[in-house]
Amino acid sequence: MTKLIPMDIKGEKVIQLAQLTIDQANDFRSWLPQSSIKTITFQGMEINDCVPFETYNYWFRTYHVLSRHYETILDF
Repeated sequence: MTKLIPMDIKGEKVIQLAQLTIDQANDFRSWLPQSSIKTITFQGMEINDCVPFETYNYWFRTYHVLSRHYETILDF
């Protein structure tokens, strides 16, 4: 799983859920409180599925490390 690079919109670092694979986006959404998903207007466009990068980064470090460890255990 490759870590996303955040977008800087109006001084706020965010990622867009659409940048994740379907499985990753579903896992991340199930972990997130619904209120964490924001709509941000950028250059006249509305981006509906933005999440603060700090939240994504925490999930990535925690989930990614745990899931890799878990997969390694199952490989034995």
